[in-house]
Amino acid sequence: MAFSKVDKQVDIRGLICPYTLIQTRDALKGVEKGQVVEVICDYAPAAETTIPNFCEKKGYPLQVIKEGENQWHLLIERTD
Repeated sequence: MAFSKVDKQVDIRGLICPYTLIQTRDALKGVEKGQVVEVICDYAPAAETTIPNFCEKKGYPLQVIKEGENQWHLLIERTD
């Protein structure tokens, strides 16, 4: 799955849980259905577990792109 455009970007580098999830959730609340949020993250537990689990529970499509050793771009589409 590839998203054609990003509607909002949030940089959570330097944060750990639960702040990574709180910032991601708040960013998603700030967009409308069908819009895409890009989350830039450098905390592996959030990028690989916490945020993907949240997206799965909410039914939000997610694309995770790993860049280098400690950076991820998570593209999340709000569907509700």
